[in-house]
Amino acid sequence: MDILGKVNKVPGGIMVVPMLITAVINTFAPGALKIGGPVTGAFSGYGAMAFIGALLFTAGSQAKYSDLRLICSRGGVLVVVRLLVAYIGSWLTIKFFGLDGFCGVSAMAITILLANCNPGVYMGLMQSYGDNVDKAAMGIINLIAVPATPLVILGIADGTGFDYMSAVSTLVPFTLGLVLANADEKIRKMFSTATPVVLMFVGACLGASINMKAIANVGVAEVILIAIHVFVFLPIMIAADKIILRRPGYAAVAATCLGGFAVVAPRFIGESLPQYAPYVETVTAQMAVVLVVSIIVYPYITKWIVSKFGSGAQPAQPAAK
Repeated sequence: MDILGKVNKVPGGIMVVPMLITAVINTFAPGALKIGGPVTGAFSGYGAMAFIGALLFTAGSQAKYSDLRLICSRGGVLVVVRLLVAYIGSWLTIKFFGLDGFCGVSAMAITILLANCNPGVYMGLMQSYGDNVDKAAMGIINLIAVPATPLVILGIADGTGFDYMSAVSTLVPFTLGLVLANADEKIRKMFSTATPVVLMFVGACLGASINMKAIANVGVAEVILIAIHVFVFLPIMIAADKIILRRPGYAAVAATCLGGFAVVAPRFIGESLPQYAPYVETVTAQMAVVLVVSIIVYPYITKWIVSKFGSGAQPAQPAAK
């Protein structure tokens, strides 16, 4: 039974398939993932950050000092463009429509939609389509995966500061892997095959926070948010990747997928900025819908971009005769 072969036929399948499995379990039998012990630690949202830390370490272990410029440029451009678009979108919404926004889409929803990313999906897709620089760029991209990012964008007018510890907590495991592997090549080789294993658990943990029933709650506001994300924001990200970085665009698509912290961000923002508290419940439900759609759709968009413009992955070598 070729289970792994079938999983690998799904774009980013080594991460996406476990995520969908635990999402289904969480939707119909959530208690099964919360029985405690190793099950809860390895297959629920409680273990997500630990496995993401391990993923950052393995990403760093496969990077070389000579690649750092490329890593920072590829990841940095995608992060800067994303933050710039998120700020412009947030500012325009507030300026012309106020905090309530339009058609049920609030300024909070727009900001979270544009400022959040999914490093797990990104890494899963780079495992299939990216090169070592793309994979290591996760250390940069992960900087904006935290709920603090949309909070800072929304709170600029209120003088809200940047959460430096979020950045430090991302860079420490990545840097540790980078330094150790460059000091000892045997460490690099030891972790060279670790990424798929860690990705499987990252996917399982992230999926345990997803409720698939959110799809049934699609309304006008959710359709607008999905349309903005796919038909407005995504083309901007692809254009930045192709025009600025001269790359095929697959990494930009993978880095645009909405992340699980988008569902956490509304409450985080509401507790820090009281003026946004009335929107917390509505935006949380909206982000859940967009998240489910994103993790299903974006891997296939990435695969389509690869089929049109190519990827960074090395082609398989023909077997020796």
